Amino acid sequence: MRRIVLGLMTIGLMAVAAHSAQAQILTPQDDGIIPDPPKHYHHNQVFPYPHLREADMMWSTRHWERIDLREKINHHLYYPIVPIPDRKSLYDVLVDGILNEGTIIEVFADDRFEIPLTPEQVENYAAKRDTLWDPEDASRWLAVDTIRVTAKDVLAYEIKSDWFFDKQRGEMKNRIIGISPVVKNPKTGDIYNLFWVWFPDARYALATHVAFNPQNNAARLTYDQVFHIRFFNSTIIKQDNVYDRSIADYKRNSPMDQLLEAQEIRENLRNFEHDLWEY
Repeated sequence: MRRIVLGLMTIGLMAVAAHSAQAQILTPQDDGIIPDPPKHYHHNQVFPYPHLREADMMWSTRHWERIDLREKINHHLYYPIVPIPDRKSLYDVLVDGILNEGTIIEVFADDRFEIPLTPEQVENYAAKRDTLWDPEDASRWLAVDTIRVTAKDVLAYEIKSDWFFDKQRGEMKNRIIGISPVVKNPKTGDIYNLFWVWFPDARYALATHVAFNPQNNAARLTYDQVFHIRFFNSTIIKQDNVYDRSIADYKRNSPMDQLLEAQEIRENLRNFEHDLWEY
């Protein structure tokens, strides 16, 4: 009897081992030691925001921040300039979500979300056509060149977010409302906001694409996680105020004064949260 039990256990272990070995069959398309389809970010779902009652939001303020992509800590939002099989830059995620995948619909021309843009208008913003006319006949063109804004032309991202103190949970929270790429036109050199995306509408696209993690390649974060845990460095460029003006409008002496003012706003926010507690 004991031999029969041992034999059945051996057969079971061999079957489990064979099943496990079969599940780990790799192909060149997996580009790694783990099969690609089961990877978590392919099946991510957007976790909903917790319910927030108006009565529990006892205090709030609104900030506009700039994420400078020249800073090393923000490089995971800038690279790769050209998409590669396992990841692509934040700009390509946003543009593909708007133009190709249809996962991002709420796109606007301003940070107040009052001027909606269609995918065709976004395409016209991102691609400029330069026409070469015949110098001898002004009515005839010789060639048309399309100059497209790509990931390498993105200098920074601007985000609009609300900071609020949740009385029910006893914590200060940040919730991003909008995000905008700041680009440099490859032809004219002009620097401007290309478009504004209403952040909650972009969360699905952000949650299904991962950013590079320089510390651990096996623990990459999705772009949605990157923004919710604020894994980036930013500078405040505006705080909601009665004049509706940015820091640069009233601190005109030097960029250093603007940086010091931004740091003071951030410190005041931190001190306010600390002062709400009693020990």
